[in-house]
Amino acid sequence: MIDCDGLVITDSYMATLRDKTQNGNVQTTRGTKGGLLAELEPESDFGIVISKPGYFSVTDESITTKGVAGDTVKREYTLIAIPYQLPVYVDIVYYDLDKFKIRDDARPALDKLGEIMDRYPFLDLLVASHTDSRASDEYNIILSNNRAKAVTEYMAQYNISADRIRLEWFGEQELANDCGDGTPCSETAHQLNRRSELVLEAFPDPSKQYEIPESFKDMDFCDTDALFDDIQKELAAIPTVYFDFDKSMLRSVHKKELERTAIMLKRMPNLMLFIEGHTDQRGSEEYNKPLSERRADVVKKYLIQRGIEESRMDETWFGKTRPVNDCNDISCTEAMHQLNRRTELRVGKSSITGR
Repeated sequence: MIDCDGLVITDSYMATLRDKTQNGNVQTTRGTKGGLLAELEPESDFGIVISKPGYFSVTDESITTKGVAGDTVKREYTLIAIPYQLPVYVDIVYYDLDKFKIRDDARPALDKLGEIMDRYPFLDLLVASHTDSRASDEYNIILSNNRAKAVTEYMAQYNISADRIRLEWFGEQELANDCGDGTPCSETAHQLNRRSELVLEAFPDPSKQYEIPESFKDMDFCDTDALFDDIQKELAAIPTVYFDFDKSMLRSVHKKELERTAIMLKRMPNLMLFIEGHTDQRGSEEYNKPLSERRADVVKKYLIQRGIEESRMDETWFGKTRPVNDCNDISCTEAMHQLNRRTELRVGKSSITGR
């Protein structure tokens, strides 16, 4: 019996070995090196269940002595620690000034979460709600609490019970920008603060003994990034940032998407962000290469302002060499050119943690 690092588990675990042919349990003993020993009847089939608090149980129904030429049957099993409260997805919904009603533009994000939580009962939701800096601290605490509760009420239509949603509310204590009391800010900047951060957590209850979900039986849970990657693909989580012609300024809509990316990176410190800048194919490569660099750099600088360490971001730029639409071979519309003017983001394992 080993753990995910290949080390022999020497402390206690429970094992039940059953003789399926004789229909009875088989006595087991612990060897000096932590292994499990038993005397098996010849020409018989066996099943074993191994369990340990805080670990996924192991079940093997394929053990047999039928046709075995030697006198020993060996198996090696890996006990995998349950990755409790593992963040696997992040989104944000926004609110109108002084309101906690769920807006129409927030519904798609919440609908997506409701559907996946209904499908996967091992996922729970953390809702962290905030306000802008206008009004008193006392008022804003209550308002952020109401915003968190509004998410819970909305999720009820997907049969998501309140005990699967953990609420936090901060009022104006954790602003997304420098729009504090008395600081002149645009309405767009204030809007970024009126939000609920939504974090999907896998295996949320540290006191609960979870089993590996049936849908992910073939996944290697020693690599928790595999579950993260699957959920990200299912929910299409990582944004692409688009730019106006010959520009490298961030559009307001993309600032909201980068807010979500920033929260994801804060919640998931094992992740690295890879930033790739691109242009359309008009203009020379000598001009477009620096333009694509500026487009990658503006994304990185925004995330640094949001508290993401520069060492966790890797930026590259490709000019016009990697178009989505090859406008040298076809006549492109402006919409097709727009798809080429982009900064692509993807996440991967962080070299900082050695994973």
